[in-house]
Amino acid sequence: MMIKIKALLILITFSGFVSAQTDTSKTLQGGGVDQHILDSLGLVNPELQKKYNEGVRALTSQNFMEASQRFTEVILMNPSYAAAYYNRGMAYKGLAMNDKAVADFNRAIELDPANAEAAYMKAKLFEESGDFEQAANAYKQAGEIDKTNETYPYFQGVALFQMEKYDEAIIAFDEAIRRKSDYAYAYNDRGSSKMMLENYDGAIADYNSAIKYDQYMHFAYNNLGSVYRNKEDYTNAEKYYTEAIKRKPDYYIAYNNRGTARFAQGKYADALSDFSKAIQINPDYAFAYNNQASVYIKQEKYQEAVTACDKAIALNGEYTEAYFNRGIAKEMLKDLVGACADWQDAFILGSENAEQYINSPACAGNN
Repeated sequence: MMIKIKALLILITFSGFVSAQTDTSKTLQGGGVDQHILDSLGLVNPELQKKYNEGVRALTSQNFMEASQRFTEVILMNPSYAAAYYNRGMAYKGLAMNDKAVADFNRAIELDPANAEAAYMKAKLFEESGDFEQAANAYKQAGEIDKTNETYPYFQGVALFQMEKYDEAIIAFDEAIRRKSDYAYAYNDRGSSKMMLENYDGAIADYNSAIKYDQYMHFAYNNLGSVYRNKEDYTNAEKYYTEAIKRKPDYYIAYNNRGTARFAQGKYADALSDFSKAIQINPDYAFAYNNQASVYIKQEKYQEAVTACDKAIALNGEYTEAYFNRGIAKEMLKDLVGACADWQDAFILGSENAEQYINSPACAGNN
């Protein structure tokens, strides 16, 4: 059952103090209610049948409290009924009673070892709570129960990716692709894992495979652009970011990224246009404001650079590069006190480049 698409954004910060993003996207499947309506033909207690069906109706209408009560009554009447535990787990999930939901999913699996969906839903609960290790283990369990469903190893790979276990994530994505050879999402995310390991040629091959199987996968084109940018092939980077924009005209991440590729080629006016377009689409996109500032510094428009950094910092008070860039702009405006303060903030936030500035004679005299 298709639920929705979500995006996982991996921030890649490049030298030059402009920021680009790689975009991986996940298709969520599964997680349905066991809507089997009991029709026992006299083989099942009629009262149990009635309560179970009432529970199903309550669950499908999202009346989770009533559903949990009905399935509890069913379980009291038949403690070995796996479907009742699964559905009560779904009701507890709807009530955000996650510990009880996990316990019921585990019991459903004990009673019905073929219930991969219960393991999947348990994994989703762990993932939603940020426990990616437990999520990866539960997705693996689901994949071991159902050795044909490509979704389970795929999401195991996603969870491992979240833990920055890229080698293990690749193995999981390998299995997803073995189960479904045209699985575009798995190729895309395996490519992202390889890119994080700086296996750029392998990443390019996987992103191209993703595009082969889904020519409208805009984020795969964006990711290709990011690989080429990492390889300092800015011409190809710009080309693939443009392809991403063609497929999704409101794709502000790709506009920002194309701006970084153009910036690296010295196309400052075009870069500024891209950063401005990203902001037009998403006014809360801090990266694009900082990137605007980088262009303004190159154009010697220092006050405009300060203003752009102000906006970036207002959106993200821990944006290291924005503090650093604002310090550069203030220095050029002869505001050394303000510049040194910004570099100090950048250093505190982890900028090694800022250290040489705060230790310079100019800042020493202003501390």
